Amino acid sequence: MAAKLGLNEQQKLALDKELKAAQTERKASMEKMKAMREEMKRDAFVERQAKDERLKEILTEEQYAKLKESSKNGQRGRVQGQRNRGEMRGNRNEARFSPQNNRENMGARMMMRKRGPEMKEKAKEKNESKKDGGN
Repeated sequence: MAAKLGLNEQQKLALDKELKAAQTERKASMEKMKAMREEMKRDAFVERQAKDERLKEILTEEQYAKLKESSKNGQRGRVQGQRNRGEMRGNRNEARFSPQNNRENMGARMMMRKRGPEMKEKAKEKNESKKDGGN
């Protein structure tokens, strides 16, 4: 890289020193992040254990067993009604920001409602003329 950049000896030494310092900092940062991740995993485990203990106090053994079984099936302990609530209504954000709900597009939508059948008829006629070779 030094030859490619045309560095002199002083620049080579300074660049080498800087790159090694950056590498050392990066390694230290990665180790710190790794330790933080491990700590977060431990905290999450402890929180799950505490939650399970609280649930055991609230639920009967049969209810707790059903809850655990439903967790294994991907429901993660949600009540059935809550799980399906969003599916019935659809995604609110999707509906709010869809082009169909923009006032800017309202005129175009109204025009398509009026001219839609007319345009479909023209397209049909055009396709039929292509089928018979245009004659």
